[in-house]
Order: sequence, then structure tokens, then C-alpha cells
Amino acid sequence: MSLGFLVTAIMFSLILGLIMAKAYLTDTRRMTSHTNATVVSAEQRVIVTETERRTETEITARFTAAGREVELKRILRGERAKHFPPGSHVPVRYNPGRPWMAQINV
Repeated sequence: MSLGFLVTAIMFSLILGLIMAKAYLTDTRRMTSHTNATVVSAEQRVIVTETERRTETEITARFTAAGREVELKRILRGERAKHFPPGSHVPVRYNPGRPWMAQINV
């Protein structure tokens, strides 16, 4: 085995390890707990740029985990506010060790 081959193999292994660690240890993969959040508001707005016109819906919801109340938001494309009236429930995934690390699943 030549020294160049050994150095190349070690570098390849390190890079592959870093890529795998990034893929498997992301914040999203740590969101292992599920609950329902209560919708506080769902607002529609029209976004107009030089190249497009689109409608977005921003959902604001609250849930309690680990004794803390957490408020989170998610922006969806389209006119979807009527599907999320205040007081309704939406599914949420969150990190049990860091409940503020959460995501509305719709």
C-alpha cells in the first residue's frame, strides 16, 4: 500500500463521516416527541415581487412541553387559513430536551 493511497482513504473516511453525522444528527431527527398544539391565529397574505405573485398562510400555535409553553409559527403556500381556525389543533413534533425546537406538521 502506498502512502498516497492511505492518506486518500483516511481523508475520504473523514469526509464521509462528517456527511453522515450531519445527515443523522440534524435537529429535525431529534424531534422525537409528538403532541397537539392549539392554533392561536392563521393569517393569509399576498406576496408580490417582480417575478411572481403568491399567497401565504402563517399559522401561529402554542403547546406545553416540559412545563413550558412554546409558541411556534409555520408559513404555508396558498390560501389555507380557513383550514386552521383559532382554537383548532395541529400536530407538532418537538425535541423533548429542547421543546422550543419544534415544527408544525401539516
